[in-house]
Amino acid sequence: MRRRRPPRPGDDPRTMSKPIPAGGMVRRSPEEQVHFFAGIYRRSVNPAQRARFEARCGALGLHFPEDEATVLAGLDTPAKLQEFMDTELYYNDDHASVEQDESAMPPRGVLQAGMAHCFEGAMFAFAVNYLHGHKPLLVLLEASQDADHNIVVCQDARTKLYGANAQSRYPGLVGRPAHYETIRALLESYVPYYYSDRTLDPADLTAVGYSDGFDLAEKFGTAWMGSLDPLWDIYYTYVDDTRTFHNFFGDSREAHLYPLVRALKENWIRMNGQGKPYVSLEDLSPAARELWHGFWREFGPEAGPRPRGRAHEIEIDFRRLTGTTPIDLADNAFDFQFYLAAGYRVDQLLTGQ
Repeated sequence: MRRRRPPRPGDDPRTMSKPIPAGGMVRRSPEEQVHFFAGIYRRSVNPAQRARFEARCGALGLHFPEDEATVLAGLDTPAKLQEFMDTELYYNDDHASVEQDESAMPPRGVLQAGMAHCFEGAMFAFAVNYLHGHKPLLVLLEASQDADHNIVVCQDARTKLYGANAQSRYPGLVGRPAHYETIRALLESYVPYYYSDRTLDPADLTAVGYSDGFDLAEKFGTAWMGSLDPLWDIYYTYVDDTRTFHNFFGDSREAHLYPLVRALKENWIRMNGQGKPYVSLEDLSPAARELWHGFWREFGPEAGPRPRGRAHEIEIDFRRLTGTTPIDLADNAFDFQFYLAAGYRVDQLLTGQ
């Protein structure tokens, strides 16, 4: 049973990224937006701080325009960075309507737009922390029947404690001060505030696991930190079969693959003759197949947004066999069509095959 635990140091359930007001955000050109941000930091960035930042960028072959460099140089600690994300960056809801294009803005694009969603905020935080030498790690929080969440973890060089940067429209899912002795303890602090975006019930918690932290620069290099190109390559391929996940509940020592990746590896998700992904029931074990059919007999549109009663009991058994739920598996198959439509291939996720 999932229990709420008392808040720990650093938790702030009131905190969330800056939402776009009902009347709309202030509209500025990209140059005006960055110049506005630069005005906040121009007087506070001292020459030594600026020189260290520019030397680091120069060594990486990165060169930022004057105003962008001023802002980035001023965000020299994870705490300053999180304050900027909380108070200056609007939340980019690129799913506000079906007509709105999804985005994967790079860090410079975030500065120029003055907004970021979860993934964009994580890329921004990773780049800024990396350019200041903080050795960030990207972690994906895994949720069931809910959106996953990207956070960037840094260890304080002096105290050796861990904190995080993150962007979210939900209270309690943004960054954390460096108050945690382990990365797991830091990640557990998110669980009590990670409730379903299907029911919006604070008691309906959905976080189930987390990835090991990994270095984006190791896989994707650093050129993207100074680019204006969308980060679709990172967005679509950073979680593959080399990324290890762990459970928050049950046996947390048992590692697992990301559910979509495992489903592809086990052929639970296949492509039909038209190249459209589907759930291949024939590739499930007989026991899992029986549970699949039983679940959908118990759960339908009239049952509400989340399984209850007998349907919930069946999905627990299904998860025990497969590491996922019938709803998540069906959602993964549906969502995978957008990955393929964007021009990416299955073998980019199954690197060992």
